[in-house]
Amino acid sequence: MYKNILLPYSFENDFDNIPENLAKLVEETSTVVIHNVMTENDLLASVRYENKHKEDIIKEREEALAPFLEKLKALGINYKVAIEFGPVKDTILERIQFGDIDVGEFDLVVMSNHRVSIDIKHVLGDVTHKVAKRSPIPVLIVK
Repeated sequence: MYKNILLPYSFENDFDNIPENLAKLVEETSTVVIHNVMTENDLLASVRYENKHKEDIIKEREEALAPFLEKLKALGINYKVAIEFGPVKDTILERIQFGDIDVGEFDLVVMSNHRVSIDIKHVLGDVTHKVAKRSPIPVLIVK
């Protein structure tokens, strides 16, 4: 069982089967950090064209995560949501390296590789491939 798990969450991937897989990996005292990263270009476009600022975007993303979080709650999985801005791959790798202020160092990274889009050219996505290749801790890729 793992105590602290990082789950990089992408709205472009399908996370329907992730809660059941997480339930097999956690115990009562475990914490899953759901980590979503928005690129700075997307942030700038939101501010410029939609007049949305960081606080508005964070609130929207948390609302969009609600169905997924309800599944975790129903399975009794403790979680924390972290939304950051920056280069996606590098921000995830920094979070893995430095851990989380509240939960400490991570024991495992769980990533989804099941894309919503059917147009798949590679077995692993670019972010999943880079994180799996460079992570100092184990990475579990769930299809």
